[in-house]
Amino acid sequence: MDRLAHVDFRLAATGDSRVKRVAVIGAGWSGLACALELVDQGVHATLLDAAPQVGGRARRVDVALGDRVFPLDNGQHILLGGCVETLRLMQRAGIDFQSAVSRQPFELRYADGFRLAAWRFPAPLHLAFGLLFARGLSWRDRVAMVRWVQRQQLAKWLIDGDRPAARLFADQPAALVDRIWEPLCLAALNVRLVEASAQIFLNVLRDSVGANAAASDLLLVRTDLSALFPEAAVSMIQRLGGSVRLRTDVDVLERASHAGWRVVARDFSLEVDAVVLALPPPRAKALLDSAGDGALAPALAQLGALSMAPIATVYLRYAAPLVLPAPFLALREDPARQDFGQWIFDRWAFDTRCACVASVVVSGDGPHMQLTQEELARSVERQLSEQLGLPASAARETITEKRATIVPRPGLARPPTRLPCSGLYLAGDAAESPYPSTIEGSVRSGIAAAGALLHDIKI
Repeated sequence: MDRLAHVDFRLAATGDSRVKRVAVIGAGWSGLACALELVDQGVHATLLDAAPQVGGRARRVDVALGDRVFPLDNGQHILLGGCVETLRLMQRAGIDFQSAVSRQPFELRYADGFRLAAWRFPAPLHLAFGLLFARGLSWRDRVAMVRWVQRQQLAKWLIDGDRPAARLFADQPAALVDRIWEPLCLAALNVRLVEASAQIFLNVLRDSVGANAAASDLLLVRTDLSALFPEAAVSMIQRLGGSVRLRTDVDVLERASHAGWRVVARDFSLEVDAVVLALPPPRAKALLDSAGDGALAPALAQLGALSMAPIATVYLRYAAPLVLPAPFLALREDPARQDFGQWIFDRWAFDTRCACVASVVVSGDGPHMQLTQEELARSVERQLSEQLGLPASAARETITEKRATIVPRPGLARPPTRLPCSGLYLAGDAAESPYPSTIEGSVRSGIAAAGALLHDIKI
């Protein structure tokens, strides 16, 4: 007898072999979005993941800080009003948006008084008035920024031929690049302007601060990331007839006798009509390679050429509540001085379970990756003391995702969603997309994979 527990998902409970069965491998936000879209259309989707929990690289982590354990995340994330597909699926999964998220106008603020905030006016007045009343910018800076935004709007946020994003700002005053464009690029793309694709950065700006006023709003999460969408999505997927199987590390993809696919794990296999890989590029490459189909060679080459960038989040617990000018602030980064922190968030301002806890984000690669986690935490603690006057923390912990996002270089080439091999689809960071590795980009990629598959099976 075969050592594998075998399930033939061509056969529905009703005995109707026409019911389409799909395996979605990877239960991050992209895989969840894909599976939810599929089951909504009557497809039996089975969601598989090697991890013991869903959410991928945006999920809850219980972090011990001193004598208490806090429900934090494996990285500090922020959403914008322009994350329309994420918000749509959150509502579809039954999330009470008003209680889960706090909405406020876009604001970029530093402790030294620098402040740029959008106003509650229709676009583009929301930004125009924000610039008019910005603090810390000269009139020359304001005029230069207005003209730059106008140029991009006239060009519909498109350029001829991709290039490093730094070249977009060659004529911009240094203060704008240092205080606004560089921090926004790090926050959105997880790399610096010199590494980033100009077109991908423009895409993000177009759909957020360059769109209507609501699209630029900051959505501050009042709970942990798992409760925000992944856990509700799993419940909805199961309610609509889908399946979820965790702790299942898929090893091999094989062609099945009916021209579908067999998904093989160590002690489990199933046959399906189609497979969606919603995985990070290295893992997606390994599984596609196991399929042994020569038509996948170009996709394998593209996946192998992708680089990954880290994100570190330092959590600090203080003896008393924080006293900050705002719930979150941009920090003055200076790697030469070992000032690595880029953003600080007062977690208590969003989630009442996290009293006296701050999170500090360090995006992208750099010399901080040569430090131990404790050394990085101490360095960030010193930076906060010097820039914000915060006392020494009572406890600290660092979480580093070494392969948090793809590096969105100029001319970035990713494989298409619909792979050149019948019944195989790609989602997540690995798939072709106009967006970087953000939550919204992942969700849209999962929706695109579901849409391509539904089209192909004529649903």
